[in-house]
Amino acid sequence: MKSWGVVFQGVGAYLPGAPISNKELQERHGLVFDLEKHEATTGIRARHWAGALEATSHIAAGAAKVALVRAEVDAKDLDRIILGTSSADHTNLAAACRVQQLIGATCPASDITAACAGFIYALEQGANLVRTGSQRVLVIGADTKSRFIRANDPVFGPIFSDGGGAVVLAPTEREGEGILDIRLWADGSGFETLYVPAGGSMMPASKETVEGNLHGTMATMPGKELALAAAAKMAELGMEVLERNGYAAKDVDVFIPHQANYYIMRRIAESMGIPEERMEVAIDRVGNCIAGTIPIALEQAYAQGRSKPGALVLLVAAGAGYSGGAVLYKVPRGNG
Repeated sequence: MKSWGVVFQGVGAYLPGAPISNKELQERHGLVFDLEKHEATTGIRARHWAGALEATSHIAAGAAKVALVRAEVDAKDLDRIILGTSSADHTNLAAACRVQQLIGATCPASDITAACAGFIYALEQGANLVRTGSQRVLVIGADTKSRFIRANDPVFGPIFSDGGGAVVLAPTEREGEGILDIRLWADGSGFETLYVPAGGSMMPASKETVEGNLHGTMATMPGKELALAAAAKMAELGMEVLERNGYAAKDVDVFIPHQANYYIMRRIAESMGIPEERMEVAIDRVGNCIAGTIPIALEQAYAQGRSKPGALVLLVAAGAGYSGGAVLYKVPRGNG
């Protein structure tokens, strides 16, 4: 069987509702936090939260529709839909099935849960499908993390947000273009370091879990320590995927790390030797959309002309689980 190369035929993103500024978050939503310190350390100035009738599937479908239009692909021609998310609409079924219905597709659809690395995990699965014969695979990263903020949480409340991005994957015969490499990583020893305690099979929802405020994200490791560990792992994964393909950090044209904290993003770039001006930054306007951050930033890079033909793009993520990954991508010089 022929093994095909894989390219992004279309890229899209979707953010629900109007942007919510930090000041509005304090005044309208009652979150108490040091605004000046928050902006200085995280870089987040605004975010989007889903409306009462919106769920992750709606956000994912919104991003998918944009990607399909740009790819000039009809949803009915898709071979597969893969959604990376840790905030599915329901616990008993894939939100991707709802996405399939919302966009008018008929292909198989499934979810992948890998927290902040969800999009990269989904991308790896989608790329493997294309390499073995699938013609059009829709890969999405989307989350509605505002629904999983503990009441009056001054740490995650101003950080978590809602949004998503999508890519349509297609085959190419040209060597040295498209997805050059993907590296995945996981370490289950940290599975309770950053998690939502209740609502799953380990601790089903009950009156006690609701009263105990156990349905929002909790960290069992100091935030700074957790962030620094994630930064080190992202830098390690990024350097590994570069080096095993014969590239150096100086060769990277567009660097897209998981967008959780601007200070940490800058630290990753600096430790790798990637100039800060080559780092794609979307966190200031969208916050931390978990699996949605990388595809949203990727769409921004395309929309603003930074992902030019021939550009070398590096994606890296690490987060809860622990899970992480890196993708090395060469923007095609022509169609496909």
